[in-house]
Amino acid sequence: MENTKKDILWRLYLILAGMVIVGILIVVQIGNVQFVHGDEYRAMADSMRTKQQEIKPTRGSIYSEHHDVLATSFPYFNIYMDAVAPNDVDFKKNIDSLSISLSRLFKDKTAAQYKQKITQARKQKKRYVEIHKKVTLPQKQQMENFPLYRLGQNKGGMIAEPIETREYPYGSLAVRTIGYVRENNRVGLEGTYDTLLRGKSGYAVVRKVAGGSRVRVGEKNELDPVDGVDVVTTLDINIQDITETALRKALVTHNAKWGTAIVMEVKTGKIKAIANLSKTEDGRYLENYNHAISTKVEPGSTWKLFSLMCLFEDGIELDDHVDLNYGKFPFSDRIMYDSEEHNRTNVTVKTAFALSSNVGISRLANQMYQKDPSKYTQHLIESGITKETGIELAGERKPVFKLDPKNKNEWYGTTVPWMSVGYELELTPLQLLTYYNGIANDGKMMKPYLVQETQQYGVTLQETEPVVLNEKLASESTIKKLQECLFAVVDSGTAKHLKNDYYQFAGKTGTAKVVENKVYSDKYLASFAGYFPYDVPKYSIVVMVHSPSNHVYYGGAVAAPVFREIADKVYSHFINIREPINNTNTQYVGVDAKARGYAYDFRQILSWLHVSEGFDDNEEWVAINAHGKSASHKNIKTYQYTMPDVRGMGLRDALYLLESNGLKVGVNGAGKVVAQSITPGQAVNKGTYVSIQLN
Repeated sequence: MENTKKDILWRLYLILAGMVIVGILIVVQIGNVQFVHGDEYRAMADSMRTKQQEIKPTRGSIYSEHHDVLATSFPYFNIYMDAVAPNDVDFKKNIDSLSISLSRLFKDKTAAQYKQKITQARKQKKRYVEIHKKVTLPQKQQMENFPLYRLGQNKGGMIAEPIETREYPYGSLAVRTIGYVRENNRVGLEGTYDTLLRGKSGYAVVRKVAGGSRVRVGEKNELDPVDGVDVVTTLDINIQDITETALRKALVTHNAKWGTAIVMEVKTGKIKAIANLSKTEDGRYLENYNHAISTKVEPGSTWKLFSLMCLFEDGIELDDHVDLNYGKFPFSDRIMYDSEEHNRTNVTVKTAFALSSNVGISRLANQMYQKDPSKYTQHLIESGITKETGIELAGERKPVFKLDPKNKNEWYGTTVPWMSVGYELELTPLQLLTYYNGIANDGKMMKPYLVQETQQYGVTLQETEPVVLNEKLASESTIKKLQECLFAVVDSGTAKHLKNDYYQFAGKTGTAKVVENKVYSDKYLASFAGYFPYDVPKYSIVVMVHSPSNHVYYGGAVAAPVFREIADKVYSHFINIREPINNTNTQYVGVDAKARGYAYDFRQILSWLHVSEGFDDNEEWVAINAHGKSASHKNIKTYQYTMPDVRGMGLRDALYLLESNGLKVGVNGAGKVVAQSITPGQAVNKGTYVSIQLN
């Protein structure tokens, strides 16, 4: 018995000793955790509650030459609600008013439906309930003043998550040139300048708090993002619209496969418009491929201008004669034909070109270069046309030329005559236009370009200067002869039906058979390349229409009218209106008219008709009553827009909102908008100038 008691006591002592040892170890470990590794463990715990959150920059905008917004990133917000955040008193007091406000703003649910949704979420203790997606900045600002939400996120529960949407105010206009932003896919200028446009991300350190939401730790732990750079293009949105409209009309009329039209400023190489339209399976014409830079074609007769340049440089004269042989002539085992049968024989070189005679130009080229084709290929190399233009768009195709006459695998006895009239070579529409633009520019071939400068916060970072690709395509006398030949095409040749009495232009028609499955098909490429005005060239244009199918396929009938429509509208709107060239003795006896419309248009028309008027410069819309050689008018007040409130916005948001409302904007300073020259809510007309002050 005694031994049993001793045994029990020893066991108790051992248990007690063990408990003491364990207790000591726990105390030691607590001390170790708290004092030795305390900072380390506290940091680990904090790191589990904090993380680095990316702050995305605002993508830069793309503008036209005149600062029309072509592409911009517009801020939107997805709105959620922490249904648990408000206290009971505030929630019961404001839920009805909040529901009514939401219903009136979005009109997607009734007030009762909003109330039910939020109340149910509160019962379920949901802290992240979707209220509405893609909310605009003005809508978000309005919501911040709603009942309950005006208490702030912690007390009112409104959570606004910013998102960014790329907007293209002019829709599909020049879409392949401007480009677009899609996940892992950027084309056009959006792709070329992506690195600059996207900016650099910043970050903020956020800590997870009760309820699962995160709050920023502090500004010292943040890195501000750097917004993207803005790109200012050379595009004129009005000329672009004119060009695309004219091209679309021709494609529909002739049921063509695709077409492209490009407008270039002669002296600089600026691309003012570039249109590409392809027929879809459902019969629509959409800009889904950039044919202007990425489709190589055999140009046909438009290439004769280059061959003529070579011939002039090597001794041929304008008034030399060539035998057209009734439009048919054999070269080795192939026969060259003119586009139509005729009975012409001996004509001048100028006439042969104006009539676009394949026989005439090919016979001249064959006589000059058959024995030594390298003389022709050397002209090709020296011109610079055998290389890409280097335009700022990805996807420009390299032209294809046969440059080595010693290569018997590609050079044949018929190569010279066929190459001279635009076959057995390939180049893009833009590359052909670059050459024609050089002829219009008195022999100086300019590099085509689409971007005139980059900006950030309204400050120019880099400005593009015109680049000369070839200072002198040919001698001055040759260039003058080529210009004369191009004018002859319009004056008396294959495009004579297009000349007019108001301004002169010059150009060349082209009609080339299209290769399909490595053989020439019964399809054609109709083209026209030229420039205007002839006496003082301002713009050059190339038009190509592929596979017109309504029994009309000649360049003069399909492509040339597109050139003429573009030139007419650009000339009348953006150059000037001159008195008729051939009708200098016409006497205008006046006009009788009653009409309403744009004051600028009436001013131009009445001036042209020698009718006196007294418009004020600030008058935009007028009603006129014209009789004889005088006209009276009255101003029409048409307030089409209400001045938005842009105070507190960043420059990009303010510009987008103002310009999308048709206003002209002047900017001073940097930062956020602190003042605007026109009071918010005031009625304004389209085109009204407003200045904004940033600080």
